[in-house]
Amino acid sequence: MRRGKNKLHTKTLDLHGVKHENVSRRVDIFLSEHLQKGSNTVEIITGFSQKMRNIVENTLIDYNLEVIEEPMNAGRVFVRLK
Repeated sequence: MRRGKNKLHTKTLDLHGVKHENVSRRVDIFLSEHLQKGSNTVEIITGFSQKMRNIVENTLIDYNLEVIEEPMNAGRVFVRLK
């Protein structure tokens, strides 16, 4: 059975396979789109690469956004936009 696009997936940025040098730009675009849409919370999947996570966290600092840690899965973060 094929499923339609779930709203959760549109609020998720999966960075698996993205080169480190492209991460900040991808996160910028993703956050800008969701800030304009008025989204409350989004999810960013970083995987377990500490370098990837650091890039994402530094980008989020630029936006002064609240990060909600996922204690059961260190490979993703939730970001509160409002």
